[in-house]
Amino acid sequence: MKKIIKRPVLLVTLLFLILSMTACGGSRNVADYDADTVEKNTKNAVAVMQHAEELGISQLAEAEDEELEEFEAWIKSNGLPIKGSAFKDGYLSYREAVNGDLGEVVSVADDVIITAGDDAITCDVTLTGTKTFQDGSPRTATAEIIMTKGGTITSAVINVDRTFNEKIVNAALNTVLGMGTTFCLLIFISIVIWIMGTVVQNMENKKTKARSEAENAAINAAAQIAEREEQSRKQNAAAPADDNALIAVISAAIAAYESERTGAAVSPDTFIVRSLRRR
Repeated sequence: MKKIIKRPVLLVTLLFLILSMTACGGSRNVADYDADTVEKNTKNAVAVMQHAEELGISQLAEAEDEELEEFEAWIKSNGLPIKGSAFKDGYLSYREAVNGDLGEVVSVADDVIITAGDDAITCDVTLTGTKTFQDGSPRTATAEIIMTKGGTITSAVINVDRTFNEKIVNAALNTVLGMGTTFCLLIFISIVIWIMGTVVQNMENKKTKARSEAENAAINAAAQIAEREEQSRKQNAAAPADDNALIAVISAAIAAYESERTGAAVSPDTFIVRSLRRR
């Protein structure tokens, strides 16, 4: 019996907790900002982008941080709290849309779609341009303005609305462009690596050739030295034989001379040659 009672009690308690959390969440998400101020700041930001040239602030698209800070203080004093960087990015985006598919802005929607987050507010307003889609309807764009709960604009961008086919084409072009850029970069890197490899190989070939020439020169020099030594050795070995032959000839000549002089036979063996000088 107690178990049966406990289950409904648990269910009721759980439902109460869920409802309490929902109520708390709802109270936390209740707009804690001034909707009129947010809407006014959004439309004023778009208007400033539209009339930037007339107001003489279009050059801020290329401005440095110091100039943006001065502009931020000036425009805030005139009732529009917007970060200088937010205006610069937003105006560049606006100018790109106007010069691109949107054309000149002819109207700004009265309705501002406000989405409140925990820390920031996102406001979307539709812009209508002079250019048209293929079916003849006017092209539109969405001005996305992000601001703090206090109303200070921190980001602004203009997103041109596109058809599904245009999105597919743009995605394909971006893919081709990205892949093409990647392949071109890879080809460039490959060429650089090939050139470096060729240079290194040429240097190695030159070193190898120089080393080979030096080795060949050393081998040739060693061969020439060995040949000269061999010739010298042969000459030195042949010298005693030549001297003996010369001594025998001299002894025979002297014996012949003495035999003729004395009239008696004289043997060459009776003579001894003690020294031999070459001139």
